[in-house]
Amino acid sequence: MGNMSTIRRIAIVANRTKPGVPALIAELERVAKGAGVETLLPDSYPLRAGALKGCDACAVLGGDGTLLGVVSQAVEWQVPVFGINRGKLGFLAHYASEDAGESLLAVLRGDCQIDRRILLECRTRGGCRALALNDVVVKTRNHSRMMRLQVASGGEFVSSYRCDGLIVTTPTGSTAYNLSAGGPLIDPGADVFAITPICPHTLSDRSLILPRGRSITVAADEESEGFADITVDGVQFGPECTQFPLEIRLSEQTMPIIQPKGFSHFKLLRDKLRWA
Repeated sequence: MGNMSTIRRIAIVANRTKPGVPALIAELERVAKGAGVETLLPDSYPLRAGALKGCDACAVLGGDGTLLGVVSQAVEWQVPVFGINRGKLGFLAHYASEDAGESLLAVLRGDCQIDRRILLECRTRGGCRALALNDVVVKTRNHSRMMRLQVASGGEFVSSYRCDGLIVTTPTGSTAYNLSAGGPLIDPGADVFAITPICPHTLSDRSLILPRGRSITVAADEESEGFADITVDGVQFGPECTQFPLEIRLSEQTMPIIQPKGFSHFKLLRDKLRWA
């Protein structure tokens, strides 16, 4: 990543509900100041438009959910993000909070690597558009009733699902809701996305993995549309955007994430999923 001089301004985005966060912010500000780096603390979360403009990096204090809240701005301004984990599992927040100051110094020295994660782009019938680092989820709001969803790709009918919902996931999001719904783990370097039905009525309905260049259309019958929720990276679309059909594809844009040198995705899986 080059040397210290390449990072002159760093944003610190924090989930202040997590314990110990104010002390961590103070520690990062102290380390940055000592290195001659300006710090910026955005005043709202999720970030306002333009919040990361002019920043060379962004530190996120919290869990994976906090990091998901900076995706749209980090992508728009191509600001590399590193997460300092104050959450639970931490598949995206790769730095430990105990070494926050040392981690920041390593990043400022360029002693790290940048991984470019692929994103989903979701468009609704009404023209609402959002990017997802993890997933786009269509789910029933009425837990006693199944949905009927039809999926097509490139004008070709794929399948009709009777289910509690559908998860469309990136490789990054494959360790999230997709995993708990029985979907596959996908290496973050794979240029693919997956569709996983939630509690399908037909047991043979399984995950489907599709390549870049494929887009899918998700349609709901009139009844299902009345009790459908659409969430993108955990943020629910408002009623004005909950319109079918949805078109979902891999975006041309990517999300830059800072990782420690020598980061291993397999080690992360072994540690977090407690593999033998």
